[in-house]
Amino acid sequence: MSFSLLPEFFAFLGVDVFVAMSLLTCLLDDYFPKTLPYVFQAGAIGGYVHILISKEFLALFGDYMRFWYCFLYLAVALANVIALNVYLAVIKKEWGLAKIFSGTVVFPAVFVSVFFISNYTSQFAEFYLLQMAMLFSALVLGLSISVLLSPKIIRKYWKRR
Repeated sequence: MSFSLLPEFFAFLGVDVFVAMSLLTCLLDDYFPKTLPYVFQAGAIGGYVHILISKEFLALFGDYMRFWYCFLYLAVALANVIALNVYLAVIKKEWGLAKIFSGTVVFPAVFVSVFFISNYTSQFAEFYLLQMAMLFSALVLGLSISVLLSPKIIRKYWKRR
């Protein structure tokens, strides 16, 4: 018996990302605006409404269309996670917290999402090259975040100019 993902899995994954971001911004309320957790909760509720509405259109839309609008929702959720990391690093100048946040939240969220997307797309065609490229890009992303967000490297770069 083979296991195949439904496209709505990505919408549920996006909802989970929004709920997790809401909880993290509540825990780190000294670093983020007070209304931000509520924005993420509204995004999660929007995802549930999205799934509820798409349930009515299962027969009308094929897997291809359902994948793309669920993927778009997941991409918006991941973009919010990356934006929070950039906010910590650039606006708040919390380099240490931004590195911790990228290593414990951003990188795992992106990596898990890429894993499931590549798993879903591989059931339609053999995308081993795509999976290897995603694995390589995840490795480069993980290593470069810690290097690029190092305050010493940034200070050396600005002193040269």
